Amino acid sequence: MKQFWKLKGDKVIWMLVVLFAMVSIVAVFSSSSFLASSRNISKVAIFMEQTKSVLFGFAVLFVAYLIPLRFYRTFSFILYGATVVMLLMLFVPGLRVEINGAIRGIRVAGRTVQVFEFAKIGVILYLARAIELWGDRLGDFKQFALRIILPVGVVCLLIMQNSFSSALLIGGIAFLVLFFMDISFKNLMITVGILVAAVLLMFGIYHAFVAGRPSVQQTAVGKVFNRFGTVEGRIADFVNDKGEEIDTESMSAAEIQKMKDEKRQSENAKVAISEGGLIGKGPGKSTQRYSLSMAFSDFIYAFIVEEYGLVGGVIVLLLYLIFLFRCIRLCRRCQATYTSALIVGLAFLISCQAFLHILVNVRLIPITGHTLPLISHGGTAYIVLCGAFGMILSVNRHLDKQEAEERAALEAAQAALATQETPSPDENDMSDEN
Repeated sequence: MKQFWKLKGDKVIWMLVVLFAMVSIVAVFSSSSFLASSRNISKVAIFMEQTKSVLFGFAVLFVAYLIPLRFYRTFSFILYGATVVMLLMLFVPGLRVEINGAIRGIRVAGRTVQVFEFAKIGVILYLARAIELWGDRLGDFKQFALRIILPVGVVCLLIMQNSFSSALLIGGIAFLVLFFMDISFKNLMITVGILVAAVLLMFGIYHAFVAGRPSVQQTAVGKVFNRFGTVEGRIADFVNDKGEEIDTESMSAAEIQKMKDEKRQSENAKVAISEGGLIGKGPGKSTQRYSLSMAFSDFIYAFIVEEYGLVGGVIVLLLYLIFLFRCIRLCRRCQATYTSALIVGLAFLISCQAFLHILVNVRLIPITGHTLPLISHGGTAYIVLCGAFGMILSVNRHLDKQEAEERAALEAAQAALATQETPSPDENDMSDEN
């Protein structure tokens, strides 16, 4: 335990990482009945799988924590470029993994890698460096468009074809980073207006030329609008809450089946939350885990509420709020623009994704498909977000070291000044003789 407290950085954030890991292992093990049966393996195997993911995530966290801050600053643009290349790989038939009509990632060493998760970090790294280098020029809309809108827009467009909600999340986080870094509010509002108009135009094109035309949907142009029908179905299902009047003529068979599966899961999640009550059914006593197929992932918060009640759900929510407030406190200590923007971006990425997951689970917003950071079943998202925690702690370690050096320099200067002001013994003797 003494070795743990020797780790530099915010001890509260370190403890939060450990708490998230403990909740993750317990919740995934208890909620994995459907997953275990679908894969024809035991729940113990799921437990070992999640434990390995947590341990590997901790290893990634420590590596990111030990990497000097100057590395992130120096290679921010290169890392952003690497994520763009990975996104382009999604369009290579031999590399991409397609499930239910949507591309979920690329195949690497027999495993599916979720490229979208890396793109989120890549955009934040780019924004932090861009604001540091060109912050004083971003008041000019032309410069703002070239250095901010274009790079972020490229990533969002590449992602939007397969995950509309991920594109919106990245765009929203970029907006928050720019807003809190005091970038021209006028340019931000102009950008929002342009984006709203662009989205409405794309939906108009979708209904005019793609919707209800299976032959067009199979073409390259049609695949650009691959997720538009799913988005409309989710919104309509959320608004109707029954889904009886949803127009499915413009949707493919895969999209219709996916919408039905999501509706069933959402209903089961609502039942799980209502049955949880104040203190829940108790560990291992969930009934919805047998029918809620994504209880270990997209709907793990609903499962936690079912077994641990409103009390457990509030505690999980408080953990993310504490994390956000600690990051805000850390950001106030930052003197450099890059570190401030990096902390703000990573803090909003983790907390906003957590809040989106919770809001979906309690049926306050349409389904988005985002996991609960550091709690949902391990995968690319878990590993990448562990790396994000490591980057935050790396910044924290750098600040602690910088402040320690400044204190040491100040103490040395004060000691030197005190030595100069203290008269030497010879001077005292001469004063007595006089």
